Amino acid sequence: MRKLLLKNADIFCDDRIIQGDLLTEDRFIARVGGSIPADAQTEVINCEGLLVLPGLIDEHVHFRDPGMRQKATIRSESRAALLGGVTSFMDMPNTNPPTVTRKALSDKLGTAALNSAANYAFYMGASGDNLEELKAVDPRLIAGIKIYMGATTGSLLVTDEKQLVQAFSAQNVLIAVHCEDTPLIDKNTRRARADYGDDIPFDVHPVIRSRDACIKSSQLAVAVALATGARLHILHVSTREEVQMLRAYMFGNAKTRQISGEAALPHLMFSDCDYQRLGGFLKCNPAVKTELDRRAIVQGLEDGVLTTAGTDHAPHELPAKAGNYAHCASGCTGVQYLLSALMELARRGELSLESAVRAATANVADRYRIIKRGRIQEGFYADLAIVDPIRPHQVTASDIASKCGWSPFLGHTFPSSVVHTVVNGNLAVKNGALVPGELHGMRLEFDRD
Repeated sequence: MRKLLLKNADIFCDDRIIQGDLLTEDRFIARVGGSIPADAQTEVINCEGLLVLPGLIDEHVHFRDPGMRQKATIRSESRAALLGGVTSFMDMPNTNPPTVTRKALSDKLGTAALNSAANYAFYMGASGDNLEELKAVDPRLIAGIKIYMGATTGSLLVTDEKQLVQAFSAQNVLIAVHCEDTPLIDKNTRRARADYGDDIPFDVHPVIRSRDACIKSSQLAVAVALATGARLHILHVSTREEVQMLRAYMFGNAKTRQISGEAALPHLMFSDCDYQRLGGFLKCNPAVKTELDRRAIVQGLEDGVLTTAGTDHAPHELPAKAGNYAHCASGCTGVQYLLSALMELARRGELSLESAVRAATANVADRYRIIKRGRIQEGFYADLAIVDPIRPHQVTASDIASKCGWSPFLGHTFPSSVVHTVVNGNLAVKNGALVPGELHGMRLEFDRD
């Protein structure tokens, strides 16, 4: 039996921090707290001065695999995730081919089984013409159904209200939506081109992908959810008006609530003041907006209006981010720095440590109904992130593990450091470096009863 013993740690257990030891046996947490003796077969790590957290679950990544492996792969990005204390990820359907059939889903699951260093799950995408596939897919195999309600590329776009109702009603799983209104964005784009020609400044991005476009689409999503009874999760909320709108639906906890929202990493950490400094490296959809919006999103996470935090990790090749506005791809990276960023928000006093951690662990597990993950609890899978809360960590080019090689956090110094990561009882990152050897990621399991 494989055993790992973490000694003398500060252990985050839901609503409190306890001091003591933590023992894992094979894939699971066996004991938490007190002084636990070690036998000759147990690997022991001294965690004095370190904080042991549940491994993070990033509910919102674009790992580009299959079809865009020049940007990223499940192999490369799952390793970047582990270096940042993210032990599980849920990948979006806008790959090539898109994940809109059971065959495409099966292929991605097969790729992940062979290549993922972290635990994994995938969304099924709605395309407007794949209703029978959505109905037929085994709900235990998907994180949820992803619906792009506007302003995206390819076939993954659903704007017809009848098709939206059908997609919302296809399965009893979480409906995760990207909310922007295409006609408004198209109108704003034409106006910007008339004003600036081919030289649109990057700080016009939140004017083009405007707050009104987000609010209008989110209002429609809520209306369809209320009409169908679907469980709705609005991804990457970007405006204070949307946060305020979601306050009206704070019934129940993260597991039982019908309508909820996500705070994404770019909107938690940046504002429109950062476009001049970061340019295309901050261009993402929905656009990062004002500091007032950022603060409302952070407060929404603290108050529980927004139940979860994810990254919207969306890597592109460096040349695709280096052009002018019109030729710059949209998307930010972040899976390696989600935990560090949440810890920084807690250090600043903008979030409580409890809210920061739960937003990317227990709340994700509850909202998506993931079985036995997201908490440090005896009998749960041993997914752990072990952090030095007072050792600063500067992001350098050599530090970035994502295949694309860039980050909007390049040069930034976080106030804490991820030291070790444990996946299913296996030490996958030790002293800040990946441990070579076999893969330890497993398919996430979902409670669909």
